[in-house]
Amino acid sequence: MNKFKLWLEQTMMISFAILVGIIIEGLCYTVFGGDPLYEFKMDWLQMVSIVLTGAVCSLPTVIWLMDTDMPKNKYIVRIVLHCIGLYAIVSLFGLVFKWYTKIDGFIFMSIIYFAVYIFVWVVSLWFHKRDDNKINKALDDIRDEE
Repeated sequence: MNKFKLWLEQTMMISFAILVGIIIEGLCYTVFGGDPLYEFKMDWLQMVSIVLTGAVCSLPTVIWLMDTDMPKNKYIVRIVLHCIGLYAIVSLFGLVFKWYTKIDGFIFMSIIYFAVYIFVWVVSLWFHKRDDNKINKALDDIRDEE
């Protein structure tokens, strides 16, 4: 897969998942107490921060996880390091862009981070499996014609 296409795909998925996570956080604070939903603000800086975070978090994916021709245990170590690195990026961006200001916000952001991480992996695997199936079907069609 083209690295630029993968970067764009990952940026869109991560950005969308972060946006959904922030909306869920706002709804949880409304339902379980805390900040009322009408105080929940989504200004242009928040939107830019979401896309910027998605773009920055996509870079390690393209750089680190493209090479899959390695032993399984090395690849698992890379995935764990990838997860920790992205967690550091998201935590830093969350602090800079004020996605959270208190420890409970940080804890909730951490929970959302891991949910987003799992979501992006599941969707990415689904996309790659779908592409593999298309390629295999095309190859089968070519073989049938011969």
